Amino acid sequence: MLQETFISQKSLILGLTPRTRTLAAIIFVSVIALSNELPVLLLALGAALLLVSVAGLDFRQVGRRLLVLSGFLLLIWLILPFTYQGEIVWRISFLSVTQPGLMAATRLTLKTCSMLLIFLTLISTMSTADLAHALHSLKMPAKLVLLLLITYRYIFLIEEELQTLQRAAKVRNFKPGTTLHCYRTYAYLLGMLFVRAAERAQRVHQAMLCRAFNGRFHSLREYHNRSQDYYFLALVTIIALMMILREWKIITLPTLL
Repeated sequence: MLQETFISQKSLILGLTPRTRTLAAIIFVSVIALSNELPVLLLALGAALLLVSVAGLDFRQVGRRLLVLSGFLLLIWLILPFTYQGEIVWRISFLSVTQPGLMAATRLTLKTCSMLLIFLTLISTMSTADLAHALHSLKMPAKLVLLLLITYRYIFLIEEELQTLQRAAKVRNFKPGTTLHCYRTYAYLLGMLFVRAAERAQRVHQAMLCRAFNGRFHSLREYHNRSQDYYFLALVTIIALMMILREWKIITLPTLL
């Protein structure tokens, strides 16, 4: 099951409304995604690490989340330095490591780590219901918000159905293997999973209609921005503007620091 690991942790970030955190994450990630200058990406990584520290997140848990990306980042470093054309900085037999390839791999690594840290700090510290409420308050399409809530809620029910079918197979002495019988059994299991999921969806839809569901979930909690929300958004905006101006080479970060 999906674990909301960082929600229960006490931090200053929890004092901000979900709308403020979501908007700040959108601003940060949008600027990082469009940036290519190395100083800008280093500033973004520093800001992300500062957010993690201020939020008081467990660095071991954060490190485990970063390890999930290790395979993707390793693939980048195994491909890009050897495939880009440009100045050769190192030659291994018939393979050549180029400076543009190293820079491209470095940029992608900094972008990926910064974005993940920002999402862990600002988004993973709120529940899915609060995230949906924040997206709705930011005028996101209501159908997308509703789809997010329903998907998150009923993916657990589908998992329970799968576990039930797996237990039934084990009771019948089914053992995984590479035989044709095993493949056929797995095909039947997936087919039954889709059938049960469709039946469950129909029952849930009928139950929601009986409760006068009109296509929108109503939150039981109301959030109102306070002074700290405006201060935080102002700080995020200033950092984002610094990154944009440095990307356009209008300013230099060392003179500001």
